[in-house]
Amino acid sequence: MRLSHTLILLLLVLTAIGQQDTLEFPTIQKSEVSKRVAKSCERLNVPFHKDANLALLEFAVDWRGTPYSYGGSSKKGTDCSGFTLNAYSEIYNKNIPRISREVYTNCLPIKKHALYQGDIVFFATAGGERVSHLGIYLWDGYFVHASSSKGVMISNLKQNYWQRTFISGGAWLD
Repeated sequence: MRLSHTLILLLLVLTAIGQQDTLEFPTIQKSEVSKRVAKSCERLNVPFHKDANLALLEFAVDWRGTPYSYGGSSKKGTDCSGFTLNAYSEIYNKNIPRISREVYTNCLPIKKHALYQGDIVFFATAGGERVSHLGIYLWDGYFVHASSSKGVMISNLKQNYWQRTFISGGAWLD
């Protein structure tokens, strides 16, 4: 009887030690991720977001400054749909259409106030209501896109131009 109590106590202690090790490891890992998120946010000049998608941020940092090239989809030159296609393929392992209007028609519509990081934002930059531009939403109004004048960059939906041309947000569903 005494032996069984000792074994049970020993198992409880070992279980507690194993659980303690398990709990400490993610904290260390999360701290490292948090540092990388903070550094990426600083480089992109966006506010820190503790739950930011690190892969999306690092992709944006890596592609930022890539020149605009109509029909392009590489770091040598890209347009908005080429940039978004590459991001969705690399970050989310999803294949989206190459044409912004096709992406728009195949997304679940999302209102501006309900946007979440990784959602796609659509604009009618050529006037009217026809989708002619898209980007990827980050948070707090910030989104990353390939601008025809400045290449891959960060903009904010609160800016007059983007408020005026915004059509909708969208979630890509496979």
